[in-house]
Amino acid sequence: MTPPPNSQPMNLLQEGIAVLGLDLPPQDLDQFRVYLEELQLWNARINLTALKTDRDIIIKHFLDSLAVLPYLGDASSLADLGAGPGFPGLALKLARPSLTLTLVEARAKKAAFLQYLVSRLQLQGVEVAQVHLTPALARQWGPRFAAVASRAAFPLNRFLELAVPLLLPGGRVLALKGPNLQAAELNAARKRCPVLGLGPMELHRYLLPLTGEERLLVSVGWV
Repeated sequence: MTPPPNSQPMNLLQEGIAVLGLDLPPQDLDQFRVYLEELQLWNARINLTALKTDRDIIIKHFLDSLAVLPYLGDASSLADLGAGPGFPGLALKLARPSLTLTLVEARAKKAAFLQYLVSRLQLQGVEVAQVHLTPALARQWGPRFAAVASRAAFPLNRFLELAVPLLLPGGRVLALKGPNLQAAELNAARKRCPVLGLGPMELHRYLLPLTGEERLLVSVGWV
């Protein structure tokens, strides 16, 4: 008997979710299935991501994004800066539907994909902002979000300058980094934190489910 389409990728996703200690209902898993299918279709035309296989997308995009869900705490709103094809913000939204999400993406093709996908999945409480965010524009937007995240889209110093004006009191900044964050970049950001009114940085190392590859989350909040 032939397995249903995409059954193997979805089994892989469910296995990884279980490793993370998460429990997503069938409707959420079905949204991830649609996300994967649409990402592959669009990626064949406009190169949204360098990852091409279902396995790599599930582990290195979906599960890597979901791994930071516990560090989001009880935040009710999130801005994802440099969202690309939606990581980590859109994956976190699918796992926590009540989350109010703003996806900030400067590149028109990626923003168009995000707009299409939000409509395709009929998501509520999601805004796609196609804009090149600057510190000045961030200050105009003002404090709006309980959390601000980015996944390897900016050097840490630059990310902090963009994120801090957007952050509500009690909020946190989450920077998803690969395993090879340079000491110079980290030290420069640490020195910048007090100037921006932030407390000490917290480094959280975690492993990708199913592969054991190391990742790093840099988290910091107000003093």
